[in-house]
Amino acid sequence: MPFQSSAVSVQWVRNSLIMARAQSQLIIKAEDIQALFALKEFPEFSEYFRTKALVNREARRVFEAWERKDKDLLPKLHVEVLANP
Repeated sequence: MPFQSSAVSVQWVRNSLIMARAQSQLIIKAEDIQALFALKEFPEFSEYFRTKALVNREARRVFEAWERKDKDLLPKLHVEVLANP
């Protein structure tokens, strides 16, 4: 099932995940994707994503704004990452 969100689009580029909306982009580096792929349980995935994959406060703020538009964004990303090793 392809990724669907009203908040962002996703694109895979060289094992990195690029999320975009309008002029904003967040890139989750390939090293972080590998670490996230190993975290099968959602609570661990969520913790790593929020604290390590989103590398700074500005990235977290952008992601949180997107989450306000799509409440299920992080669970959808969890499924997307696990489906694309």
